[in-house]
Amino acid sequence: MNASLRSFHRRSVAMRQRYIGSYRPARQCRDGRRFTLALEASCSVRGTASGRDGAHVGTGESGTGQVLLMGVEQFPTTTDPQAEPEPGRTDWPRLTFVTGLMSRLGLAYKRVGYDVLSVAEPDRRAVTLHSDDAVTSSTTRIVHAMSHGAPAADLNRSPAAAGQEHIHMVPSCATFGTGTDVSQWVRTAHQQPEPTLFVVDLCRAGRAARLSELTRVPDGELNAWVIAATSPDLPAYDGRFSEAVAEVLEQISDHGLDTSPSIRFVRWDRVTRAIQRSLDGLGSRQVIHTTRVDVSQELPELPFFPNPRWRPDSRLEKLNDVAPPVRAFVADLDAEHFMDRVGDHFVGRQSQLEWMAGWLDDDRVGGLRVVTGAPGSGKSALLGALVCSGHEAVIDAAPDIRAYLTAQNPEGVCSPNPLLAAIHSRGRDIDSVLASIALQWKLPIEPERHWTVADLISEVSTLPAVPALVFDALDEAEDPDDLMKSLLIPLAEALRADGRSLVRLLVGTRRWRSGPLLALSDRHGGLLDLDNVPVEEIRSDLRRHMLRRLSSLPHYSAPEQRPVRAALAETVAAALTEKAELMHEWGPFLVARIFGHVLATESAPDSVDAAVARGRTVPRSLPGVLELDIDNRPDSKDLRAVLAAVAFAKGDGFPTEAVAAVAPEFAPEEAAAPGRGLRGATGQELLQHVRGLLDAGSFYLRTGVETDGSALYRLFHQGLADYLQVHPYPLDSTPRSEAT
Repeated sequence: MNASLRSFHRRSVAMRQRYIGSYRPARQCRDGRRFTLALEASCSVRGTASGRDGAHVGTGESGTGQVLLMGVEQFPTTTDPQAEPEPGRTDWPRLTFVTGLMSRLGLAYKRVGYDVLSVAEPDRRAVTLHSDDAVTSSTTRIVHAMSHGAPAADLNRSPAAAGQEHIHMVPSCATFGTGTDVSQWVRTAHQQPEPTLFVVDLCRAGRAARLSELTRVPDGELNAWVIAATSPDLPAYDGRFSEAVAEVLEQISDHGLDTSPSIRFVRWDRVTRAIQRSLDGLGSRQVIHTTRVDVSQELPELPFFPNPRWRPDSRLEKLNDVAPPVRAFVADLDAEHFMDRVGDHFVGRQSQLEWMAGWLDDDRVGGLRVVTGAPGSGKSALLGALVCSGHEAVIDAAPDIRAYLTAQNPEGVCSPNPLLAAIHSRGRDIDSVLASIALQWKLPIEPERHWTVADLISEVSTLPAVPALVFDALDEAEDPDDLMKSLLIPLAEALRADGRSLVRLLVGTRRWRSGPLLALSDRHGGLLDLDNVPVEEIRSDLRRHMLRRLSSLPHYSAPEQRPVRAALAETVAAALTEKAELMHEWGPFLVARIFGHVLATESAPDSVDAAVARGRTVPRSLPGVLELDIDNRPDSKDLRAVLAAVAFAKGDGFPTEAVAAVAPEFAPEEAAAPGRGLRGATGQELLQHVRGLLDAGSFYLRTGVETDGSALYRLFHQGLADYLQVHPYPLDSTPRSEAT
């Protein structure tokens, strides 16, 4: 690894935090870059129809609800349009930006699915009537107000007498009082059964966001939410806040602010952070004020901003909605990863599954078993099949997986087991692992308890039966050696009072980081090395895997293609198992899986002889098949650079912004034409290009969800990450640092 790559590797650990760091409104920089995100999705816009009181009504596409949009440009008297009225003044400058922003905001709200009631130049009566209708309506979700803001009904009164929690929307008649108090709108809305959002573009608008009586209401019970243009004591300028809101709404309609497709609504913190960054990018000095939330608790799902990327999936919804003790398991198990692996033409390993499943079902015995093998030999798929067939939470959420596995091999599935826990240890430390095991085994939980290994062993020894623990990807943990020495070996060696082993422990790991654990399991006959399975068995499993893959492809599925499918699958399986030394370096199942993806992108052979010839060309290594697939793609070098960037992700992955920041490092110099590729594009164009590449490379990716709902990307296999970290640049190009 050259010096430049080593330096980048050190920096990459910090990049994820840099691009998704927590938002602190009180300290937010006011002159930063424009926040731009894009991903292909949009909502169409319908026309508008006449309304009442100078209003017009637009019909949104998805029936999300209604927005009341009120804006005032003209007042009875005006001063310099650039000046703010001084306290005590009764004349209000004209707000020349209102008309244009009313039109843009109306379209933007429609694009995210709302009906829009647009009320221009309302007088006091109209403001009162429309606001009262909105805050008591079951269909109005958002109230957006643009005008001057008056802190009290009588500006000649002292601040103490006027009150610090009142802010009035100045109507076109410049007479305000009962009915124009935005803070009172918020109080009234909180009493309603459905939540309402107030987007307040007034001077001193922050007063409506920080009402003392509402700060004491738990987030989950709050029905009035506020995004205010500025603080309780500062002015707002030139409609910049509403301009930023319109820009973010347009981004939501286009790509949902990169929110994960598993989440129905774009989350509160994601939206408010985007508005502030957009405001910064417009050159505004304003700092928005919003409803305060308890950052230590999970925010409720707020139905204000529909995610256009949302894909209903009842199975994933069930996994996300399980009870808290099981929810921790779902996160640790990385259930989507396991389900994809098991469901993607998982076949074979029958003898290994039967050996493991019978042992995991026997609660009278304990001990240690370890599954190892080369990268891509099928360790995670094997363990995933056992977990998905035996863990009660996964069975409840995705019973089809157990049914599929049972149909293949009923002896190879575990029985449902309330004492089966599972940990996927990628990026995890010992504290999080201990806490999750305790939850899954339903051990006595005390608030804020810090679990130790000794505590865990003590509590487990009191259980009536020997529990089981499946522990995958030990080599990918934050500190594999610490987990092995401090937790896994003590668990494996601990005994119950009757002399039986404390637990049944099944571990998946590579050889190079787990020598003592492998030796311990080998001494007791519990080591399963997938590279040492008889070649004939591996070849048969590979053939079945390829047949299932080819049968699912339209251009291979016709009856007359049956001989072609059979010949191609047989040839690929034979080629990948003919040299044992290569199988020990790169698992043949991973290579076969990627080669199947290559075959999906090309025409089927037109004869058995052609199928045999094509099968003989299968690369024998992960690097070979990966480079073959990528080289056949449009934008191949940029796609490779994006995958290389994702290879450096930690934990659950990189967000899109971080991928866009890292990937140009690995793009070739020749792709640096202005406006083109990773090197030539900037800003929103770069992000849009990266999103297209992430979509094109989706076969190689797994997604997670950040705490703010944004999608995270990582490679589906650690072997891919290992290879691309060492070889991030195209093999036929010179790294940037060396070229210069």
